[in-house]
Amino acid sequence: MTLRPLALATLVTCTLFGCSAGHNSATDTVSSTSGVVATDSALVGAVITATDKNGKTLISAATDINGNYTLSTGSLAVPFVLSTPFIDSDGQPAILSSVVNGSGNVRSNITPLTALITQRLLGATLTVAPTASQIDAAHLDSTVIAQAMNDIKATLQPAFTMLNIPVATSNDLIGSAYVADANVDALDNFLTLVRVNVHAGTVSIGTGTDNVLVNLPSTGKLDGPSVLSNASMASLKALNDGQTTTAIQNVIIVIGENHTFDSVYGAYKAPTGQTIANLLSKGIINADGTPGANFALAAQSQAIPQNVYAIDQPRSTPYANLPQPFLTGVYNPQTFQLLGNIPDPRYPANLPNGPYQITKYVPYAAATSATGDPMHRFFQMWQQTGGDNIKQDLFTWVAVNTGVGNDNSNPATSVQNPGQGGELMGFVNVNAGDAPVFNSLAQGYALSDNYHQSIMGGTGANFFSIATGDLPFYNENGVVKTPPSNQIENPNPQTGTNNFYTRDGYSGGSYVNCSDVTQPGVSAILNVLNKNGRKSNCEAGKYYLVNNYEPAYDMNGNLKKPVLASTDYIYPPQTVPTIGEALTAKKVSWKWYTGGRDAADIAQDGPLGAFQYNTIGDPHNASSNFANNATLRSSLKGLSTFYNDVANNTLPAVSFVVPKNLDSGHPGYSVTVKYELFLNDLISRVQANPTLWKKTAVIVITDEGGGSFDSGYIHNQDFFGSGPRIPMLVVSPYAKKGYVDHVYHDHGSLLKFIERNWRLKPLSSRSRDNLPNPIVLATDPYKPVNGAAIGDLMSMFKF
Repeated sequence: MTLRPLALATLVTCTLFGCSAGHNSATDTVSSTSGVVATDSALVGAVITATDKNGKTLISAATDINGNYTLSTGSLAVPFVLSTPFIDSDGQPAILSSVVNGSGNVRSNITPLTALITQRLLGATLTVAPTASQIDAAHLDSTVIAQAMNDIKATLQPAFTMLNIPVATSNDLIGSAYVADANVDALDNFLTLVRVNVHAGTVSIGTGTDNVLVNLPSTGKLDGPSVLSNASMASLKALNDGQTTTAIQNVIIVIGENHTFDSVYGAYKAPTGQTIANLLSKGIINADGTPGANFALAAQSQAIPQNVYAIDQPRSTPYANLPQPFLTGVYNPQTFQLLGNIPDPRYPANLPNGPYQITKYVPYAAATSATGDPMHRFFQMWQQTGGDNIKQDLFTWVAVNTGVGNDNSNPATSVQNPGQGGELMGFVNVNAGDAPVFNSLAQGYALSDNYHQSIMGGTGANFFSIATGDLPFYNENGVVKTPPSNQIENPNPQTGTNNFYTRDGYSGGSYVNCSDVTQPGVSAILNVLNKNGRKSNCEAGKYYLVNNYEPAYDMNGNLKKPVLASTDYIYPPQTVPTIGEALTAKKVSWKWYTGGRDAADIAQDGPLGAFQYNTIGDPHNASSNFANNATLRSSLKGLSTFYNDVANNTLPAVSFVVPKNLDSGHPGYSVTVKYELFLNDLISRVQANPTLWKKTAVIVITDEGGGSFDSGYIHNQDFFGSGPRIPMLVVSPYAKKGYVDHVYHDHGSLLKFIERNWRLKPLSSRSRDNLPNPIVLATDPYKPVNGAAIGDLMSMFKF
């Protein structure tokens, strides 16, 4: 006898769920329910709600690092429904769900496929946990559950067969022994290679012109297996057999410098159907750059001085006007000498107390467009933002009273002149024609309004984090040691000052032992982390470098100083695992291109050529593994090599591109328009090679916010960050068009994207790329609710 598909599925389901004549016994009890919650990766920190037809609910503990949960459910009427919020494949908040049936101890995984089954059973797309009436009206029993599961399975069976998903698994998509690891679990591999959109009821299979969108709605007719064309199956097989899990075979990560999101996109208007969080949308400014109805939300306050370093100091009074911006960091264009810590006469002395449009006073694209360089250091940024940037009102007070610290010489800073004014509150206005390239790229491709620098503070730590997901630490020949005392941070205010730190600066205090609560400044930050339930990620006895020092090696792999003196502001050789080493081990080609590395990069720059190489933007130079390995060093190149690789179809799979200093957009010695011109040229070169462009994603970021004001929320990950929002774009044929993404990301997300696309593991047990994907509620898509978490950028693509 041959069983029909439904009968076979019912037989299997009855075996698994214990059905009786197609119904559930009134005495059936599921004493315990457990399983895995995952999309394609484990959903960590998820809280499960179990709901039965009588309206009784139970809440689970948060899922563990592997997405496992267990819930005592003996008091619930069977069947019942499990649900939990998650971020869908398109970046939208949605609900994962699963149905539990049977008796005893039951396994019920919660995945996008089980959610499609549940929605089919309930006849509704869930936006919250289902109600008792929804469950009761569905008349759930083993037969209808089997039917819904078989319907989903039958449509997707060609893809299941293509990917060698075991029959036992495909026959029981809810209760199988699923593991959220594509390297060991065939079903998870399927979820990695396709895009299940739960709230839309679709599964996207294949890429490009071979893509098929399978419709599996909560009501109405389902697509049948015939919709899966031979071309879509061949495309799926190519992904399965290939080096990447998506159509992106080349990624180019371009890293400019020192702009927050609001300083560039504060006045950007989201395209129709999109929303954005910026100065304009919050009413802080009007579209013409003038103060808006909610201007007071960004008003800057003065604080009451404290005797020790403090976060969220008590406030005194708001500023009547912003302090006049300074010219700190700006060079004379003729002599290339610093102008010094002096007020900028182009601005009035009575700027309103809040964000202002720079180009009302300084032209956007002119030889004299350079503006002052805001302070951007670790302890200052923690203090400015309070860690979460909820109040966002101490940016100016910390800047003008603290500056870049007391350990500086070029130019020197002092209590009387910390070298900072109101320059950090400036923004450019795309509605006035400013930043036309940034504006055009946002309109044509995908923009994130929730991407953050990973480390509070400046360039050095953030570039190092881009390459490692971690920070350097002081050591001698690999052994953890204590740095010279003059190089250890002490952000406690000097006696009699408002907030001028005791030891801090580019020629001094830059290390912190954050495992020691008695160290200056440490307890204030740890208190914030403890309040929010975060771990510090500080290893015992290690002094981490949180501000800018020179890396140990020069661009040729030569040790700069064999023995470091207290007056050498160079950090010692590191062995922190890097993305370069991970890609090399996986046999994935890569290069890190830094402007000024190749002689041809600066051949036309004359005397300015000496200023063009960004030594702290070439972070693999910190690694002794690179200094001692010519093969690894061969992947460190200049811009001329990059341009040749683009033209000659020799570009590696993974590229990091760092402009020359004067093209980086860094306030003081560069301007935003220079970075725009660099980006426009780079993207045009890639697009001019159709073979390359059709498989490439260009990711545009800055390394950090440069100390400029930003109105966005900051999510604490650990002692080191995240930090303020920064601009981030995905430019690709596969980028969503005119899209604004709200998923919480930081530099660790770059690593997560590379690792997910090229099937790599996290770099180390402590690197930022270990963090799970965020879970958010529909009421606030910006704030993860599952602890430390960052996305993997996939929500910005449409494959």
